[in-house]
Amino acid sequence: MPRKPKTIARLLDDCAVVLQKIVRMKAAVHARSPLIKCVTCGKVDHWKSMQGGHYISRTWTAHKILEENIHPQCPGCNTFKPERVADDYFKFMVDTYGYEFVEELTLKKRIPIKRPRAVLMDTLASLKEQAKQLESEVPV
Repeated sequence: MPRKPKTIARLLDDCAVVLQKIVRMKAAVHARSPLIKCVTCGKVDHWKSMQGGHYISRTWTAHKILEENIHPQCPGCNTFKPERVADDYFKFMVDTYGYEFVEELTLKKRIPIKRPRAVLMDTLASLKEQAKQLESEVPV
């Protein structure tokens, strides 16, 4: 029996998971260390122990696979402290990208983006290739 194709929502989730890994690996490469810093509380931990936290929640699919919306966060901030997103993550985003970008990101979160299956499959393949290449660059 042939395998049922993944739904568009599942493909989008798969892309988000790989992109979150890429963001954490890039942070480690940039830091020249396997230890990276949480953008909200400053905790330092191994890149594999951190999470790829979204400034605009993954609930809003418009920015689910936008790299500028994803940054390293410790599990505590990403999962258990939503007030940090409102305060510390906002400050980080404004310091990094500017107020206008953050405001535009927030305003556009409700605008749905149609992503055809073929585009998502290509995006996923590209992200997986990027992750594979980055793995050799990440400090041990």
